Amino acid sequence: MPDMNSRLSIISILLASLALFGCGSSGGGDSSTGPTAAITYSGISVATAIDAANAEDLTTTSGEAVLQGADSSSSNVFGVAITDNPDDIETLSANLASAMASISSPNLPTGFDMNGSCGGSVSIPDSQLNAFNATSGPVSFTMTFTRYCDLSVGAQYTIDGQVVFNYNDIADNNSGFSLQYNGVTINDGSGPVTINMTVDCSNQSTCTIVSDYVGNDGSIYRISDISFTGNATTGFNGSATFFHPGYGSVSITASSVTYGSCGNFPDGGSIMASGTTGTAQIAFNSNCTYIIDYDDGAGDAGVINGSFI
Repeated sequence: MPDMNSRLSIISILLASLALFGCGSSGGGDSSTGPTAAITYSGISVATAIDAANAEDLTTTSGEAVLQGADSSSSNVFGVAITDNPDDIETLSANLASAMASISSPNLPTGFDMNGSCGGSVSIPDSQLNAFNATSGPVSFTMTFTRYCDLSVGAQYTIDGQVVFNYNDIADNNSGFSLQYNGVTINDGSGPVTINMTVDCSNQSTCTIVSDYVGNDGSIYRISDISFTGNATTGFNGSATFFHPGYGSVSITASSVTYGSCGNFPDGGSIMASGTTGTAQIAFNSNCTYIIDYDDGAGDAGVINGSFI
């Protein structure tokens, strides 16, 4: 059996990897309803042009993308927000190395299954526990949360889903590592957030960040190159690459985008989308209407008015 320090070290790394601040931004909810299946974007992955035919679809769905990207980037992985900022990545690398060192123990059990302080459990397959004794070489292990409930951060929250850790060489972060969130749902009582996301780092300062999610229309979308600041009330600012399954990717820049009156769609601020050619800017209103100004870069420009309700 492991000693108490070993247990606390392991559970600390789990919680540090998943603590989500302000996770209720996307809607209400009560207790966790169990694990959510992992999803994977399978739509068009190449960059697309923006024109009159796709400007409305690309910009209206990008409103959900900003919220998903902001939820993902506010997910504190080992004490650092998930962005492509090199300073954040270096902090992530250092914290990962420190965390792995702290949980290495010759006294780990043949199987790990720990209950939460207010219910549920988190487990690691016994076949993967040798990862915590490795001093070099590739390491991979999966943590499975099942309605795991915790009170250690001052508020009750539940976690479901899996987090997969992969290190090319546990002794050298510069050799590359990745974290993969598979259907991870976090609920702090004010609303659930589901994250399907991969953080893939080739070294201590270069990472690719991808988050897949199901939109309001049931389609699977993707957002990557995520860098957002702010919150749903005061507004999100930042940029990302947004992938629409039917058209492909565009670059988006959010300016003071707020949420609250229109569900997962914005009720304020604006988003500028830029394609291989053409641009479109959507401005959101508190009554859930929007105005889109598009220009295809080839002489066709116009205005589109619409509503989310």
